Amino acid sequence: MISAFFKAIDDLSDPRLRAYLWQTVLLSLATAIALWMGLSWLMFNTELIGELPWVGGIIETAADYLGLIAAFVLMLVLLPAFMGLFASFYIEAICRAVEARHYPDIAPARDQTIIEGVRIGVKFGILLIALNILLLLFIFIPPIYFIAGWAINGFLLGREYLEMVGLRRMAPQELVAFRKSKSGTIYLAGLMIAVVATIPLVNLLLPFLGTSMMLHVFERIRTQKDGINITISAL
Repeated sequence: MISAFFKAIDDLSDPRLRAYLWQTVLLSLATAIALWMGLSWLMFNTELIGELPWVGGIIETAADYLGLIAAFVLMLVLLPAFMGLFASFYIEAICRAVEARHYPDIAPARDQTIIEGVRIGVKFGILLIALNILLLLFIFIPPIYFIAGWAINGFLLGREYLEMVGLRRMAPQELVAFRKSKSGTIYLAGLMIAVVATIPLVNLLLPFLGTSMMLHVFERIRTQKDGINITISAL
């Protein structure tokens, strides 16, 4: 697991991955800024308080500016989710770059339909957005926020990243059986990805680190035959 993580960090030095990363960053920033501007426009063009004697205008103005700040915070919170959404459409390209670097003799990936690829990408992006919004309920209780976030994200991210890299090599039914047989190792990989997701700025790299790391974990454990050796070697 640790070796897979450091391999994933080293993979970011690949020029191809850096190109995909910059494209994803620009698309995510554009989306986040558009969201902020749209919500800001809505706040300043919507009457929330109405006319009240003496204080109505002051309260309305204060509500507008508080809404502007809230929209900016929401933009920052959802930025990693936008990164995940756009990066999910580069999954095949990311996997090919990592495989060309570390597994040059690997067989060609299984052909996937366009619908299957889009479904995985959209589902992953929606999952990240929904999860980040849900966890905001605990943001003022840091212990619960981090523990719940790591526990839930560890399960979901491990499962989703495995699906993204695994469906390139296995049919859906085969991957389900594989995931169940290696659930502990996959959860640990997802948990490590979830911890990275809580580190500011570093979490923007999560889709690339997570994809690369899970690919390394997947390739290691799927070539092992003995269940005990799988867990030990993956760790």
